[in-house]
Amino acid sequence: MIMSVPDASQDRIEREIQIDAPIERVFRLVSEPGWFIGDGDPGKTTTTREGNVFVVEFPPYGRFPILPVKSDAPHYVSFRGGDDPAQPLVEGTSTLVEFFLSERDGGTLLRVVESGFAALYPSAECRASALEGNIEGWEIQLAFAKRDAESGRGE
Repeated sequence: MIMSVPDASQDRIEREIQIDAPIERVFRLVSEPGWFIGDGDPGKTTTTREGNVFVVEFPPYGRFPILPVKSDAPHYVSFRGGDDPAQPLVEGTSTLVEFFLSERDGGTLLRVVESGFAALYPSAECRASALEGNIEGWEIQLAFAKRDAESGRGE
């Protein structure tokens, strides 16, 4: 994985990681709403469901709404996520997080694409800051996904 400095004109982040685990195991992990929120210790987060929206609470950082959008097991799953549980999770008030999985080299290639930053953060300065934080966040979360899937955690 290569870190890149965000350009304020960017609207998306794309990252990928090779995981030495079966695609079905990786899919079970990444299809859990909000698995990507937190510090890698699921005991520190609480997930509740409010209608179609899952809300992940991660003290002291807050509550994060996650809306499942589409699933095509075991190759694709997507969610909308935002910063404000009071806002509807639609284009313009949230980003779209997509996970693409493919079998490769006896394991699974996991690719994440997060888009929608331009509409969510109209200010170039705010968008660059959000992109920078999320680029770093995806590097960390993908490493957690690799660790958990390869160890069989949660099975």
